[in-house]
Amino acid sequence: MVKRIAPLPGPRLSFGMSLRFIPPASPRRRDRPPVGDRWIHEVKFDGYRIQVHKSDRDVALLSRKGHCFTWRFPDIAVLLRTLPAKAAIIDAELVACSAAGVPDFRKLHASQATSDELCLWAFDLLHLNGKDLLDVRSLSAAPSCRRSA
Repeated sequence: MVKRIAPLPGPRLSFGMSLRFIPPASPRRRDRPPVGDRWIHEVKFDGYRIQVHKSDRDVALLSRKGHCFTWRFPDIAVLLRTLPAKAAIIDAELVACSAAGVPDFRKLHASQATSDELCLWAFDLLHLNGKDLLDVRSLSAAPSCRRSA
């Protein structure tokens, strides 16, 4: 049985905890990617850069400029309410994908993607339950992600 979750009431940015928007780093064009152990590379999908803010059951989806996108993607916000964290900031990319998994930016931008076609690719956990993770310098120092039974 699928548990139904009540829809979010309009765009909400006021949280019981103060989670601040963190401006993302801007990529720079280079002839080739950097090499070495100091670099971690991420795939660039053809979607919207999104910063997820979760505090208790309040969720906000913010654009890379800090604009509220919660109202544009309420089904994603509702699903994120169930994350097993009291407070979190997640850096991600929201993508409209075809059945074959191919990104379709036009469909996303025109708000024509169905909820089943939306994918959220999380790539950085910036804050978790009161702990600022911005200064975590390596993957080995980051909190491990474990599946709980």
